[in-house]
Amino acid sequence: MSRRRTRTSTRLAVLGTVLAATAGSAAITGTQAVAVVGSAAPAALQASTARLHIGEGDATRSCSGALVDRQWVLTAASCFAASPGGSVEIPAGKPALKTMATIGRSSLSGTGGHVSEVVELIPSAGRDLVMARIAAPASGSTPFAVSASPAGQGDTLRAVGFGRTKTEWVPDTAHAASMTVGSVSATELSLTGATANDALCKGDTGAPLLRETAGGVELQGIATRSFQGGCLGETETRTGALATRTDDVAGWIATTVKRSWALLMTSVDFNGDGKGDLLAVDGDDELLYLHPSDGQGGFGAPVKVSPGRWSGMRMLSTADFTGDGKPDILGTHNNGDLYLYPGNGTGGVTGSSIVGSGWSNIRLVGAGDFNGDKKADVMAVHTNGTLYFYAGKGNGFAAGVQAGTGWQGIRLVAGGEFTGDGRIDLYGVHDNGSLNLYEGKGNGTFATGVKTGDGWQNMRMLDSSDFNADKKHDLIALHVNGNVLAYPGKGNGSFGTPVITPPPAN
Repeated sequence: MSRRRTRTSTRLAVLGTVLAATAGSAAITGTQAVAVVGSAAPAALQASTARLHIGEGDATRSCSGALVDRQWVLTAASCFAASPGGSVEIPAGKPALKTMATIGRSSLSGTGGHVSEVVELIPSAGRDLVMARIAAPASGSTPFAVSASPAGQGDTLRAVGFGRTKTEWVPDTAHAASMTVGSVSATELSLTGATANDALCKGDTGAPLLRETAGGVELQGIATRSFQGGCLGETETRTGALATRTDDVAGWIATTVKRSWALLMTSVDFNGDGKGDLLAVDGDDELLYLHPSDGQGGFGAPVKVSPGRWSGMRMLSTADFTGDGKPDILGTHNNGDLYLYPGNGTGGVTGSSIVGSGWSNIRLVGAGDFNGDKKADVMAVHTNGTLYFYAGKGNGFAAGVQAGTGWQGIRLVAGGEFTGDGRIDLYGVHDNGSLNLYEGKGNGTFATGVKTGDGWQNMRMLDSSDFNADKKHDLIALHVNGNVLAYPGKGNGSFGTPVITPPPAN
């Protein structure tokens, strides 16, 4: 390798990964690649491109990204590196800095589109690439298709992002740049602006590189480094850039997406056979399916519960909320409304009604008869860490009553009778992975939590039911790898070895 090429590569890395804005946190608003003097990107491309806001306060930075599934954004791993410009190796798991993704918003000052927190990172080994899972699926956007064939020398790709332009520090809309492929290595694409006015700027790291084909637009790569020629505040004139290839890791992307096959999950004996079943909203079609229990911890082939899509729901819980002896479904919508779906006792629902509103700031719910009046209640964790008790009335819920504080470090909850005393308890998974039991007092309040396990940080969802019909509540957890783990309860607050059910086949 020549000395000149080594120096070029070094400068590309330094320029392309320094993303922190010099105009304060307001400058951290990039969701699609920006041309130096480009026009706004087409609406269809904007709808599938993400702006990532990483960190809080003066240390915030911005990146762009490509939506490749309703719950996954593909971007550059260097966006999350501890030292931009240094190593791109990052750990898997929750981002070290709070990260928000904005998707499908044509103007960052607007109110449309979808905004959700990034809750998990899955880096690709050996390249500047990471899959970022968002907490709530972006139902209104169409993900980019990932090309299975590489770009060729001389091809023109379109980059879309929210980076700096020639005249703007913080563009309010996404722009596009035309980039010509110079060479293709085993992992990267070298690029040059198709004109002097086409380049990638700060904030464009992670921007999708797209190729138009007869079948539509396909993702070819993710922008990583750039000379930033012509960008505001830069004296450089070169428009060269590098991008990580995505075509040769299309299989890894598809496998990672499959890990989140269930958008939402809850568990109850929904078909009336005495065994706790799994209910899950499928990531492919957003329909609700019943996965019947086999009585031993496994779950069978899915059966559609209802014809309508469950788009916009962000939480599900199940219990007999109506008092008719049949379990029902309570859904918390993104707009803050509570929807009640009465169960028919044989695996279906009989309609729906709105039984509450103003739940936008509730982030966790657990269901059960917490006060012993034979009516199912809800325990809800507010975004500020306050725990509220909502007593069931059979056709809705009473006003919330504060039942505890300090729950901001808990990421999953499940209600159930775990200790054998006849009172409904709560199990909670903390951010550090510890599993804690909060014994119910029978009045909607709980004793101080007691840790009963560790290593639960890789669980995405949690609920409880009696899947083996032994009259003891069990825990049902969905792992980040897509497996369903059923932990048989012992009736004393502890659990046996889990039974593992893999994700449903495609």
